[in-house]
Amino acid sequence: MSQKPKFEYLENKLIAKILIEKPYPFVVGELFPHVTSIAGNKIAPDIDILQRIPSHKLAVGYEVKWLHHFKKGTSWYLFYRGIGQALSYFRYGVDKSILVLGMSNDVPRESISSTMSEIESIIESFSTLRAFDARIRKYFDNFFKETPMLQGAKGLLLETYCGWNCFGIMVWTAYDDLLMTKLSAEQYFPIYLNKKLEHRKECLLRKEFKYKEKFLEKHAKGREA
Repeated sequence: MSQKPKFEYLENKLIAKILIEKPYPFVVGELFPHVTSIAGNKIAPDIDILQRIPSHKLAVGYEVKWLHHFKKGTSWYLFYRGIGQALSYFRYGVDKSILVLGMSNDVPRESISSTMSEIESIIESFSTLRAFDARIRKYFDNFFKETPMLQGAKGLLLETYCGWNCFGIMVWTAYDDLLMTKLSAEQYFPIYLNKKLEHRKECLLRKEFKYKEKFLEKHAKGREA
């Protein structure tokens, strides 16, 4: 069996485990595996797990990746690929996008510590980007305040800016029963919403999407994640 199918198998096992056991923060709302289209339009990548909470008008996407440990250490390819795919979820109108990383029991405990440190350094880099963005926005706000001729442009800027979307990272290890959320993983990114994104979010909240309805029938048996 090649590595790619093996990783997909383990990722699907972890998704099945989450859907069945519903640990925090999956305990609220409804969970849907592998959303493949929204309002009749196919999406790529698909959303591994969609958490739909209509009462809070909230849609959360979870991208699941499996960190495999080799003799030379942890392979980071799927980790960085997962970051890119998770961030692309914002094109679908989700409020939050979370990368869920699985680590199997073949990872030595001492390697888990070094892996966590590496993940923390990535999160810290996102913190730096957030601070940079805040400085940029502060600069423009001050600039527009000091330039009466650009008041119209300032108003346009405020209209296009619609708030913060959240990107986070969680880690699941075979040594823990629940997802580890001790990392300061949630970092906020600005998103400039448009009518298309607003429509997609409304479709997610109205359950106007397709997902793999028979996913659990195929992957729930013999869970190993």
